[in-house]
Amino acid sequence: MTKNQIHEWHERIEDGRKQYIRAYWNSREWLFRVAHPDGETWMPLEKPGPERWLELRDLLFRKYQRKKLPWKYVEQLDKMLEKMGIRQDEATQNDE
Repeated sequence: MTKNQIHEWHERIEDGRKQYIRAYWNSREWLFRVAHPDGETWMPLEKPGPERWLELRDLLFRKYQRKKLPWKYVEQLDKMLEKMGIRQDEATQNDE
């Protein structure tokens, strides 16, 4: 992965507001942060769960499909997920 990549996405929380998630690659590790529209700063997300990692993987894959990101970045994240014991089929199991 190249140095200093930032990837962002959002989701709706229970009360209908958006929550923004940012994943930042600092050349050694991924750092996750969360922000709300009414908040002033990005708050660190210390231990992201498997769902956050899979959301990041999905985002990178979609960027790859649009030719905005090389495939090697998706592969590198897949290797990291494998080392952490996170499988991509976990997302479908949680939806059932």
